[in-house]
Amino acid sequence: MAYFNHSFCKSWLAVGAAPVATTATSAFTAGQMALVDGTTYLVNTPAAISAAGHHALLVGGNFHPSDSIGNNPGHGGYQESIKSKGINFRYVSRLGVAAPVAPAKATAKICVGPTCAPCGSNMFVRIDVKGSPALRFLNHNAYAIGDSSGDAAANGASLPGLCCATGQTYLDPAMALAASMQMLLHDPIIMPFVAEDGAGMLVTKTAASPQTDFDGALTLGAVGVGGTTYVAATNVPTTGGTGTGLTVDTTVVAGVVTAVAINNPGNGYTAADAIIITGGSGTAATTVATISANIGGFTFNEILNGPYVASIDPVTDIVEACSTVVGAYVDTKFGDCSFDTRDHYNKEPVQIIASILDETGNPCNDCGVLTTTPGQMPQTSGETVLRQLLLTERYMQNPYNQGTADSSRIQEIEGFDPIKTAVNRSTNYQVYYLQHSVPRFNNPSGVFDNDQYLYEVFVDPTDTAGVAAMDALWAAISAQAVALGNVVLVETGL
Repeated sequence: MAYFNHSFCKSWLAVGAAPVATTATSAFTAGQMALVDGTTYLVNTPAAISAAGHHALLVGGNFHPSDSIGNNPGHGGYQESIKSKGINFRYVSRLGVAAPVAPAKATAKICVGPTCAPCGSNMFVRIDVKGSPALRFLNHNAYAIGDSSGDAAANGASLPGLCCATGQTYLDPAMALAASMQMLLHDPIIMPFVAEDGAGMLVTKTAASPQTDFDGALTLGAVGVGGTTYVAATNVPTTGGTGTGLTVDTTVVAGVVTAVAINNPGNGYTAADAIIITGGSGTAATTVATISANIGGFTFNEILNGPYVASIDPVTDIVEACSTVVGAYVDTKFGDCSFDTRDHYNKEPVQIIASILDETGNPCNDCGVLTTTPGQMPQTSGETVLRQLLLTERYMQNPYNQGTADSSRIQEIEGFDPIKTAVNRSTNYQVYYLQHSVPRFNNPSGVFDNDQYLYEVFVDPTDTAGVAAMDALWAAISAQAVALGNVVLVETGL
């Protein structure tokens, strides 16, 4: 015998504001949700229902527009409001609200330093793709290996930057990593699942010479010459130095520039550049630039084919490169016309794992930093909500046809279309939970009369009136339970 002989779950879809007090359940419009007096069947507050000594009912307006769908209203009619079992506020065991959770892509980040690509050897990068999308696509998890020798078909050009010059000790790690990653992303096994992050590869370089495609991590030293007749201003242009585009905000005392702050860092500046601040009519104010690192974001193609300029001495230039790839798999979903509850809909994102290998194929633990961020499954997606509502429909013996050539036509006859239309299958719903547990009142070894059930109400988070109505209802139920000595607070973050 089951421990909970009447344990079950029932679902509603709430739409818009709740009906006003004293409204009869027969007047509920589709999706209206409220608490009603179980004796009078009129909308009322939890406190008033409890004061009358009655049970409460959680009631939702029916989406079926007709009582005679399929000419078979014999079991009570399809249009009747959907009601819960009796609710005793002393037996409400849990109340909760779960906010919608949007899906998030998995990411894998690889960072390599100046000595990670010795001349005469290859940098090998491996990407593993795991999860149900890969299993459904290949019947096994996927992996591929790319190397810094490049792939002419993938890179579209011969890449002189991937060859060491005479006397060169290390290849520019940005070039090696970009060649490995681009080779990987053109692999037919990996291509459906992994894509280059839109932010591109981040390269830092403390270079002795300027590189105009970098944005300098620029700082300015103290003002060496304060100049004369300046007026404090923002976004003041500058001249001098090896770069362009630097503007500053000035602090001025009696016409003399006493301090500057960078407004726009420009690019191409190098350490010890003398920066002249425009605007004075007498002696020009000057300061000196320092460069902690040149920083640039590039696509793999820009690294390999320009405008990126490879360093021939990455150790001296302290070149470091970080590349991020994201899970890019999008699963097939079926349209409304052919909807079937047995259709597959994917919620699990692929998980991607990156690793750097040595030339023997073993993980290389002494070079590079690897960071993996798992993907996030969506919660209470519209696909799930629709199936939960259909399950409740089946509990009420409302037919739902599927799996035949005439399924779509019969679904229309049986009134499925209004429910399907009411659910936005492309969004994630906020869900409200009420768990009600009736304790045992008889011999525990005999026939059980205890009862436990879970009610769930789904609300589109963009439906502000619906969310406000459900928030107020759950707060009122909690307050009444507490007033009766049953301390049940609304849980969030479920």
